[in-house]
Amino acid sequence: MRTTPRPLIASLLLAFVSTVAQAQDASLLAGAMRVDKTSDNSFAVALGYTQRVNRYVGLSADYLNEGHPPLHHRDGLGAQLWLHSAVPERGWSVGAGVGPYYYFDTTTGNGSLADYRNLHGWGSLSSVNAVYHLHSRAYVEARLSHVHGIADHDSTMLLVGMGAELGPVSRADRRENAEPGENMIMPLVVRSIVNSFKSEKATSYGLEYRRTIDPNWEWSVIAMSEGKVAYAERKGVSSQLWLLRPFTERTVLELGFGGYAMRDQIDRYDPNEKPETHYAPIGSIGMRWRLTDTWRTQLTWNRVVTHYHRDSDVFLLGVGMAF
Repeated sequence: MRTTPRPLIASLLLAFVSTVAQAQDASLLAGAMRVDKTSDNSFAVALGYTQRVNRYVGLSADYLNEGHPPLHHRDGLGAQLWLHSAVPERGWSVGAGVGPYYYFDTTTGNGSLADYRNLHGWGSLSSVNAVYHLHSRAYVEARLSHVHGIADHDSTMLLVGMGAELGPVSRADRRENAEPGENMIMPLVVRSIVNSFKSEKATSYGLEYRRTIDPNWEWSVIAMSEGKVAYAERKGVSSQLWLLRPFTERTVLELGFGGYAMRDQIDRYDPNEKPETHYAPIGSIGMRWRLTDTWRTQLTWNRVVTHYHRDSDVFLLGVGMAF
């Protein structure tokens, strides 16, 4: 099943951009995953952002990497609604969450690693956790998560790790990081990884233009080459709308969604092979640092979601000038 993850995107945006006067948490967890039907085991990693709506309710946006069980490399994005006990200044709290999960699965059609394919689809994500809160706004967490509704590949993950409550950032600092009307030009170094079993890699270049709409929103256009991987070469232009969450007076977390128009040369050594034009959704997570009033540096991870089994992860690193 392949579909554009619009409902999930809406849920993630809601969790990310919510500005109610409640705490916000970021966490990094790691552990083990088991495929329920086959009992195959692998590693698992979870990166989460949680917005506490009130004393007992929270919303989370989660990225899960479900490891590499045989003939599957799968990760995905989830949004969960949490019910939890009151969070003490120090001590234990427990919670349970549930929500939609949109997955990206690199798998195979005939059992051969060379015959890979990129499958996308919907499932559900449910979790329970136990959290011990420390005085320093940090906490340790143990979480049990279950992914359901994905044919023959439901999985269960046991994860442990740490998180931190994000401190409040004043409106003055938010405006300092993203002044409305500000423009930015940023040359980019591009590192692309094909979502295949071999994970072919290439290094190339790009150029980004970005404009700040207000302290919470930005818009960008990025022209980039994904480099030459074996016989293939892909170039294109993406446009994304970004949500911003400053962490300090100089750092900003970014979440972007948009579209990507590309020209894909499948076999650049064949004179009869014409480049193909494709359009695909693209989603991104990034971090930007304000070096000075004029100069910025930025690192983003982009997932290109294709309909013809050419998904890729594209990492962009750049230093640019605001004006």
